[in-house]
Amino acid sequence: MEPGDQRVNAAEKVDQVINEPAAVMGPDLAGFDMLVEGLDHWAGSLAEWPPARRVAAEWEAVAPRLERARRELSRVLVVGVIGGTGTGKSTLVNALAGAEVTTAGDVVRPTTINPVVVAAVDVEMGWLPVAEMQARVVRSESPAVANIVLVDCPDPDTQADVPAQAGDSRPSAANRNRDLLEKVLPACDVLLLVSTAQKYRSWIVARELAAFAPGRPLLFVQTHASRDPDIREDWRQELERQGFMVPRIFRLDAVEAAARAAAGIEPAAGFRELLEAIDGELVGRAARRVRRTGALDLADWFMQQARLQLDPYREPAQALREGVARERTRLEGVLAQGVADRLRSGRSAWQRLVADEVIDRWQGGPFATFLHAVAAVGSLWHRMRPSGGLVGRLLAGQPPDVAAGRGGWQSVEELGLAAAEVEQSRSVLGGLAARAVIREPLVGRARLDAARLPVQVSAVVERTSGWLAAGIERLVSSRRSRLGSRLARTVFELLFSSLLVFVLVRAGWSFFYGNLWEGRPSSSVGFLQESLVWIVLWGLVLRWVINALIRIGLDRDISALVGELPQAGLVDPLLSDFADARDRVERYLGEADSLGGEAHRLALANTESGLGRLRRV
Repeated sequence: MEPGDQRVNAAEKVDQVINEPAAVMGPDLAGFDMLVEGLDHWAGSLAEWPPARRVAAEWEAVAPRLERARRELSRVLVVGVIGGTGTGKSTLVNALAGAEVTTAGDVVRPTTINPVVVAAVDVEMGWLPVAEMQARVVRSESPAVANIVLVDCPDPDTQADVPAQAGDSRPSAANRNRDLLEKVLPACDVLLLVSTAQKYRSWIVARELAAFAPGRPLLFVQTHASRDPDIREDWRQELERQGFMVPRIFRLDAVEAAARAAAGIEPAAGFRELLEAIDGELVGRAARRVRRTGALDLADWFMQQARLQLDPYREPAQALREGVARERTRLEGVLAQGVADRLRSGRSAWQRLVADEVIDRWQGGPFATFLHAVAAVGSLWHRMRPSGGLVGRLLAGQPPDVAAGRGGWQSVEELGLAAAEVEQSRSVLGGLAARAVIREPLVGRARLDAARLPVQVSAVVERTSGWLAAGIERLVSSRRSRLGSRLARTVFELLFSSLLVFVLVRAGWSFFYGNLWEGRPSSSVGFLQESLVWIVLWGLVLRWVINALIRIGLDRDISALVGELPQAGLVDPLLSDFADARDRVERYLGEADSLGGEAHRLALANTESGLGRLRRV
């Protein structure tokens, strides 16, 4: 087959792939699109947290590559040829181009400075930033580059002309070719690494390669085969130690391959295998697969790196969670003790509250009338002595009073929760949050903030008053149902009425029998006065019995009510910033695990390519 015929067939293959229905790759693309959208949303979801900001900054560099991969599935691949000085990299490019398109040097003199882009005559390259790359474009009719764009990259180990900057982690940071490499390699879809027996352990080249390898499939070629020993197995082990997956390494003589290509002679076995790999792995449908696989590898690599960066903060975040729970429990214990003490000290208020409820339900009897009269007199006294404290006001049926400013904390301190206790808890949580690099504005300061204090006090008082009101109503209802029953009312009415009956019978006997029948002088006025005193005293005794019944089991009921305090979340507003920050960080970490697992699953599902890549962990 003539080279021109190969060119036509390859072009027809590209057209076939371009015109194929999108359904061929529908499931993969759908999953990939959802993954990219999820990553984009997740990466910017917690900008207030410094570790998340670093992840977002890295995402800003990765996202455009993934977006290009989604848009440019059908264009030809750009293959960047990278290697150390004197490895025969430019000679290999000449062999692939079928002519001398770039200057080749010997084993010691650095040659490639400005990149050379080799493309077929009919390939439109408006999408390639040639000017920014400072590249020279050469057109070629070689079948090897008919359906790829080849870039001869600057040598990464050229001697430095400028001093390295402090803190730069790259070994070639001061290399004058580094800037050009950083402009060229981002435009490449595939990297072809060239090395020799003298250069394959070059850590400078390996580090430069690793910096740009994520998301870019790799080809490995050993040149100088005619004069160097076969180092492919040693090189494979070296690359694997550096974190690369190496399914195959090609071995050829670049000088011989270039000479044969220029003369139109059939290529030798080593170079022919490389041409077949390019045609089989980088052309047509394979090109789409390579771009898709590279994009998934890049997403997988990004999530691996992000999770590695976030892993040191998982234990501090868990410690913060435990700290919030611990300090919440401590403050709830302080508050529960204070509420219990104030409820127990308000026995008279409990008695009055339940008694009033019972009296309201007792109507029509003499004892009920007596109780209403006593309650009316007592209400005048209690109006002159307003109840103090939140518990007292609630027991008296009065609304809670929340003052403005820091003075409003008095409403909380009346419950037994001092500001110093809250600030101690916030100080402890502040230290735990600092370990997880959680700072303002995610969390506030340890001291109570005057600007936020009214809101916090209002929330605590509102929750406490609502919880207490419901609990008090429940206890009052329980006791009211016992004392306000028909049986209890009947018993007390009979006991009170028995004295009234005795007084009336005694007065009637004295008047009708003693005065009218026997003629003795009447003493009913004095008797009635004494009887009235005894009736009042007897009524007060019965009312005391009611109060005694109210007090029975009151401590048990108060303890049961206070035991429900942790479920009410009364102190949550005081620690809400720490709890919210903890939840947001844990949700962020959880989403990282979920997206990382999905990216890894999609990447593993697209591993049919025979190209090398960075190893997945």
